[in-house]
Amino acid sequence: MRPLKTLLIGGLLAFLLLAAAGSGGATPPSQPASPFTVFLPLLAMEQPRIRLAALYYDSETSGEADEAFRLWNVGGAALDLAGYGVGDGQRVVTFPSLTLAPGAGLWCTGNAVVFARSFGFSPDCEYGVDSDPQTPNLNGPALRFGNNGGQVVLFNRAGGLADVLVYEGGAAAQPGWQGPAVDPYAPSNTFPAEGQILYRKFDWRTGQPLADSDRRADWAQDPTDLYNGQRVQYPGWDLDRFARPTTISASGVLTAALGPDNLYAVVSQSLAGAQQSIRLASFTFEHVALAELLASQARRGVAVSILLEGAPAGGISDQQRYVSQLIEAAGGQVWFMVNDRNDAKDRYSNQHAKYIIVDERLLLVSSENFNPDSMPDDDKGDGTLGRRGAALVTDNPALIAHARDLFDADLDPLHHADLFRWRAEDPRYGAPPAGFIPSTASGGSGYQLVHPLPLRVAGPFAAEFVQSPETSLLPPEEGGLLGMVGRAGPGDRVLVQQLYERVSWGGAAATPETAPNPRLLAYIAAARRGATVRIMLDSFFDPGANSQTVAWLNLLAQAEQLDLAARLANPAGRGLHNKMVLVQAGGRGWTHVGSLNGSEASAKINRELALQVQSDAVTDYLATSFWQDWLLAGGSR
Repeated sequence: MRPLKTLLIGGLLAFLLLAAAGSGGATPPSQPASPFTVFLPLLAMEQPRIRLAALYYDSETSGEADEAFRLWNVGGAALDLAGYGVGDGQRVVTFPSLTLAPGAGLWCTGNAVVFARSFGFSPDCEYGVDSDPQTPNLNGPALRFGNNGGQVVLFNRAGGLADVLVYEGGAAAQPGWQGPAVDPYAPSNTFPAEGQILYRKFDWRTGQPLADSDRRADWAQDPTDLYNGQRVQYPGWDLDRFARPTTISASGVLTAALGPDNLYAVVSQSLAGAQQSIRLASFTFEHVALAELLASQARRGVAVSILLEGAPAGGISDQQRYVSQLIEAAGGQVWFMVNDRNDAKDRYSNQHAKYIIVDERLLLVSSENFNPDSMPDDDKGDGTLGRRGAALVTDNPALIAHARDLFDADLDPLHHADLFRWRAEDPRYGAPPAGFIPSTASGGSGYQLVHPLPLRVAGPFAAEFVQSPETSLLPPEEGGLLGMVGRAGPGDRVLVQQLYERVSWGGAAATPETAPNPRLLAYIAAARRGATVRIMLDSFFDPGANSQTVAWLNLLAQAEQLDLAARLANPAGRGLHNKMVLVQAGGRGWTHVGSLNGSEASAKINRELALQVQSDAVTDYLATSFWQDWLLAGGSR
């Protein structure tokens, strides 16, 4: 029987080989190959394959010397690129002997020095000029990728087409390409087309490019794909490093804090315990008492590093100038992510993440900026006033290490030009006016605390980071916020307490039908599966957009008879600033707390950070405050 089985397998493989050859236009041999001459080569047929993986064609740099393309080896073996070529439709450059490892990519640019300044790392090759002796040079004239469109063609050693990208106004009839060209994703001025990097969709788990169809659908700017498409990338991002789901089985002490009830106490105690280092990131920082605590730690020799947004809404206040001066005078460092210094564009639309790393032994992730309205330090015996927010604190080493790596990648002035350290003489980021007296007012009365004390629990828990611009919109099956909400089904519960949720994304003319908010879609889908869904949005800061969202959700719930309701609220007197989602599914509680708001910019072009944990105790603790706020807003359970 063995010879017959071998013969049948060999014959089948021969047929498949001939069919594959025929589909590619090759002429089959006149005589069928024997089973053995076909079978043995098939075992060794895996060959390296290469694709165009990214294109940076409309640079923001004067002269656009940092234009670049990226290749990716999708094969299973190392590939010597010698003889391969890349063309722009008029000119072609060819590779010398240069090895590309399997499952790896390389960047090649018109000027290695300028590229490194824009991207934060050196390229693997350059063409046209020899700006860096350490960077290999390609052969041929400098490529020029048209800002209004064109094509990029990858040639194999024999001069045949290996891959093609057609973008914007390029020739749609280009051989090797099908259908519409790839356009930058620019639904509004918030997403500039200039400076965008076109890049391939990739597998979220492996980082490898998805299967190639020679169409626009292969690329992350795909306007028809709500989850893997409609994305952008700009120079300086660390997608290769951070665009992976980060779910871990954690253990240790987990603390939940509520603002304004006990958030100041948790933050100040965390900072006071530092012995070696404090890393703090925030959108703004105006809290004098916390600044004095940081200054005291800096004078003790603790390394204090602060990273703030350089262009917050309304500009940098004199109060924040004072706080920065206080920390710097004590030996700490205050940095701003900027776009008006060092001839640089900031990497993210906003540095909006709010977190602290203490001694690499404690991580605090918050919805709140380090300001007195969010973290009042008054005596709360008679109540207080402030903003509703929350924070999670963990001592788990793996979670701390991830946050530390993220902070150090963002605050890296050696490789990124969009960072500016506080200087007293600087008119924008420097000292406050002479004689400025800071405000130390904090809190008040009128709001009665729900939780005077934080919750601390110890033991194992599951945890996941959600961060923008890398993983805030993971497809639901990959995890993240959408995956967490996707757990909820019949009899389960989803509670959303959010500064805002936009009823639609996209441009000014967008509607929920033409440009849906995927976060709202997830909440609605949970209700359609039979979950109870309650959505609470801020009324204090709201110019009307939240009112529109609440009305739209309630009309939808009524029309479809869903157990879904939405309300506006201001439970603690100075705004609902929280960014919190609680899910109770299958008898287990999940909590999402962090800096992400419900806008497209927050999900796709800001630096944001949130932490999701599976802890019944934490979910119950924060759900208690949610329901009290909901009842105060006129809702019912």
